[in-house]
Amino acid sequence: MLPIGERIRNLRRMKNETQDELASVLGVSFQAVSRWENADAYPDIELLPKLAAHFDVTTDELLGTDDETRKKEREKLEADYRSRVREGWGTRGHFERMRQAFAEFPEQVDFAYYALLDVVDHRCVPREEGLPIARELGEKLVGTQYQQEAVRMMTLYEDEPTRWFDLALDAYTLPRLREKRYAYRGENDLCSRQRQINLFTDLNYLIWNDLGKKTKDGREDLPSWNEGLAAALRIIDCLRDPARDEDGWIDERLWIYLLLSSNDYILGKKDEGDKALEKALGLIEIIAKYPPDHVFPFGVPSLDLLEPSLKNGFSSITESDEIDHRTNYLNILKNLVCTKQGWFGPMLGEPRVQAVSARLCELTPPLQKNYLFMNHILAVRLDAIGWDRDF
Repeated sequence: MLPIGERIRNLRRMKNETQDELASVLGVSFQAVSRWENADAYPDIELLPKLAAHFDVTTDELLGTDDETRKKEREKLEADYRSRVREGWGTRGHFERMRQAFAEFPEQVDFAYYALLDVVDHRCVPREEGLPIARELGEKLVGTQYQQEAVRMMTLYEDEPTRWFDLALDAYTLPRLREKRYAYRGENDLCSRQRQINLFTDLNYLIWNDLGKKTKDGREDLPSWNEGLAAALRIIDCLRDPARDEDGWIDERLWIYLLLSSNDYILGKKDEGDKALEKALGLIEIIAKYPPDHVFPFGVPSLDLLEPSLKNGFSSITESDEIDHRTNYLNILKNLVCTKQGWFGPMLGEPRVQAVSARLCELTPPLQKNYLFMNHILAVRLDAIGWDRDF
């Protein structure tokens, strides 16, 4: 049977009354009401009818003499909390109400979710007070339908968010969480840099995964790929200064021109293929004249520098510092363009392809190792068309 003090507290909350207000109605002190609700004392018997009348219940219901009464009361209390979920959203009062609701109904995790929203998104309590509460509420949401929302909020709020990064659904989510965290914390330089990386990654994924179609036999539909790659160049030109080639998109543009050229040759469009390959050579010449550790800046005011680990297509190299990335990169290109196993093998006898091949060989220093390191995205793409990297 529910203790009478707890019943008084529940009925008072449903009536949206303070202890002071109830005490005033009954003609007692608020300390008396507090002692009842904490089970430190019981109301005098002569107050029971007045209490029951005030709460519009019978004396038996007030005393909670049966389980059915208790069940109905809890259903009514939960309904009351739910009816006020949108009332005062983001305020301290709403936060306290949602915490009370979750304490009363710990199986209803949506109350914990609403309270966490108040703390993190609306910052309704000082952070030194809110952080331990947020941690407790966030943990309650792990394993529920609100887990990813908890990950988002705790990534923003926590001092050290590693635990929450580990709970993210996939690797794609993590860079977006970092960007949101930097923005939330006012770390604008880091936010800008992370946004650039995310933009680069998104466009890279779009170019190499979504722009082209497949034929019925599962091969690449080259005309649709060329349309998609031309669209990618137009998108990139919106993010750069088209009058300058020395920008952070140089690597993406180079690989698009190489692919366009290869496709055009296969489609019998020799002149278009020659022009695209020569444009690719122009970009290779720019890359070749800079030192290996050069970082190409973006060409628009809203962006600063491309993250160095993404420069020149080497986002996945983790080998020793002895590797000359630029030399490795140029050798990849030389093997792609100048060998029979590469994309342009059947065209190596053509004059304009010969000229490009000869110039690329001039630009390429000898490779000190007998193998090549490739960016994982590019490697997957080349493997998909059957390029043999063992020369």
